[in-house]
Amino acid sequence: MAEILTERDDEEPFATITISNPERRNAVAHEAMQDLAEAVEDLAAADDVRALVLTGAGDAFCAGADLGSAADVPTAEAIDNGFHSAVQAIMTAEVPVVAKVRGPAVGAGASIATACDLVYASEDATIGFLFTRLGLTADSGATYILPRLVGAQKAMDLLLSAEVLGAEEAEELGLFTEVTGDLDSRVRERATGLANGPTRALASVRRLVLRSNSNSLEEQLDLEAREQERMFQTSDVMEGISAFMGDNEPEFEGR
Repeated sequence: MAEILTERDDEEPFATITISNPERRNAVAHEAMQDLAEAVEDLAAADDVRALVLTGAGDAFCAGADLGSAADVPTAEAIDNGFHSAVQAIMTAEVPVVAKVRGPAVGAGASIATACDLVYASEDATIGFLFTRLGLTADSGATYILPRLVGAQKAMDLLLSAEVLGAEEAEELGLFTEVTGDLDSRVRERATGLANGPTRALASVRRLVLRSNSNSLEEQLDLEAREQERMFQTSDVMEGISAFMGDNEPEFEGR
């Protein structure tokens, strides 16, 4: 059964969450997804964690739901409390979340990866929304996330065909932010950069983008104005303006 492991390094301003079930390519049961949701929420609330990295153990990111471990047919409540709570926690976290993808991210694993703000992938990474191959409909936020990344028509194609994409094609479509031959170093560099940024402003941008598709232009402009008013109450905005005026690099504290 999958475990959700968390790792903190005192020398790094971010934390790492690992889905660990390498014998089954990190397939996960609903209970483990509850643990993932709790790990994201707990770490994002910690004062000394200003970004999260989500990855899988070994040579896979996540093979989706661990159907072999399911004793019963999952109910809507189990799905909501498991995979859906994890996706919601990732997408609404108060800190940026970066996915580090090696090998396959398929089924619900593809949804979990693309729920993150940025997705960095190795050259052997693959991604596919395989639900219909099993006679299942899509879940784990796939029908919400995919159209926003690739457009409604391409999202429909990917969901109906259950096609598995290689790293290069996934990058071209926008499912992967970047494919790199040095995944560990690139993710560390990017996560550190985000963690050293203005945490509250980054969280605000996440909220605004998440709301943008459901709001009218007027509603979105009003939301932007209210969020900007909140930012001017932070010490980071004062630091940012001061550094900009002095042509210096800002030193944000996430406050």
